[in-house]
Amino acid sequence: MVATTGNERHLRTMKQIGVDHVVHYAMDDLPESADDLKAIRRRYADFGLTWSIAESGPAIDRIVLAKEGWQAQTERYQRIVEVLGDLGVGVVAYNFMPQVSDDAMVIRTDLEAKARGGAKTSRFALADIGPDTMPHDEKAIPRDEMWRNLERFLEALLPVAEKAGVKMAMHPDDPPMSPLCGLERIMDRVESFERLLALSPSPSNAVTFCAGCFGELGVDVVALFEKFIDRVPYVHVRNIEGGPTDFMETFPDEGRIDLPGLVGAFEKRSFAGFVRPDHAPLLATDGDDMPAGYGIQGHIFTIGYMRGLQQATSRRR
Repeated sequence: MVATTGNERHLRTMKQIGVDHVVHYAMDDLPESADDLKAIRRRYADFGLTWSIAESGPAIDRIVLAKEGWQAQTERYQRIVEVLGDLGVGVVAYNFMPQVSDDAMVIRTDLEAKARGGAKTSRFALADIGPDTMPHDEKAIPRDEMWRNLERFLEALLPVAEKAGVKMAMHPDDPPMSPLCGLERIMDRVESFERLLALSPSPSNAVTFCAGCFGELGVDVVALFEKFIDRVPYVHVRNIEGGPTDFMETFPDEGRIDLPGLVGAFEKRSFAGFVRPDHAPLLATDGDDMPAGYGIQGHIFTIGYMRGLQQATSRRR
């Protein structure tokens, strides 16, 4: 089990509840300096935590849309991945959405929706998308061109990542829909991941299996996990109500995604990758300063829920 967090009290809490590995979550960039990357690892080690996953990894904005400087950004990405491998960071969870906000291009239309007990959560409704939902000045490029950009990136990066022992784990678009807010997004369907994995058999060409995003597509999440399991080093756990064009994020023990079935698949297939809590509603004890989806209490609840499912499932077997 892994957790994403930065607050020192939170890091102590994670170790106290049995977390051993940590995700360094920095959606905009990672430093290039080996000393700076070592300092990140050392900070987590001070709390007894192993830095195992970088999310979302080095900056990729110029690579995605082939903007000026994409070659230099690719070379920088290669250098950082080499250092990450040396430091024991085995997974880089990345996405290929246009990077037009602080959270790439994750889009929600309501951050004040109410889950159980009035807990604040997020919702996406396609009908509510308007010109002010995610304003940007990026020039749209065709879908096929974005695929060429991804193929060129992976051709350059995968040999470096494989040598470094790093798995490049692609995260789905969130929501998995294209075009959206005037821009194409190519990791928006199951077929996109089949195409991604067909690009290279390298073990470094992998998938971040986000239960929430694949659930947003309305597919059988458990069956899809079992289909992709050999290429999945890392899982995000959350639950939703609704479907592709209108969904709300819920607590993990409600919603329509079969999380008990997913944990059962972990056990049945001896899944040895990493699992982390993803977006969760904000609890009353979280405080008003916590970002939507990333309240510490909601993550603790999800970790406890997942661990209970894991132990119950393993005992049944």
